[in-house]
Amino acid sequence: MAKTTGHSSPDNPYGGGKGLPAFAYRDVGVVVLDEPVVMTEYAALPEAGLVGTLRNKSPVDFVGYGVQDQAKIPGHDLPQPPPYYRWTGSRVRLYAPSEVISGQFVHAAEFLRLALNPGGDSGGTCFGDSGGPDLLAGTTTILGVNSYVTNINCAGVGYSQRIDIPAVLEWIEGFLP
Repeated sequence: MAKTTGHSSPDNPYGGGKGLPAFAYRDVGVVVLDEPVVMTEYAALPEAGLVGTLRNKSPVDFVGYGVQDQAKIPGHDLPQPPPYYRWTGSRVRLYAPSEVISGQFVHAAEFLRLALNPGGDSGGTCFGDSGGPDLLAGTTTILGVNSYVTNINCAGVGYSQRIDIPAVLEWIEGFLP
């Protein structure tokens, strides 16, 4: 079995602060394999600043392995202490279309704000999707990696760590051959 080495961002890795989104600041990692893997297609890094050029409702493709089903357990009946085992379903790789919610918001310099609205013809991300890529729709260009959702229903909006930030790109590129 191939050996791997994981690396998390040195710029305040996961656990870097309290509250949203400080705990996910620079929520980026790289896994280095000791043997090459040959694939027919690879994802591409974005140009620096690409996310800042996207218009509202620019299409995005989510890829992840997260929760597909939520058990219908009333909040007061959840087993204590956590974990609550509310999330069920197989863990298979899924794709979901979504869109950027652009505009200036307090954390726009670090995070993408994305629609999580399965009922509105877009998909979403949920628990277990963290670290999965958000691709510019129809391309292999990675805009960000899934970081966090803002409620237990994984609905409304979610946030992904932008990787088009020059310091983040430089750190990732330092692992490339």
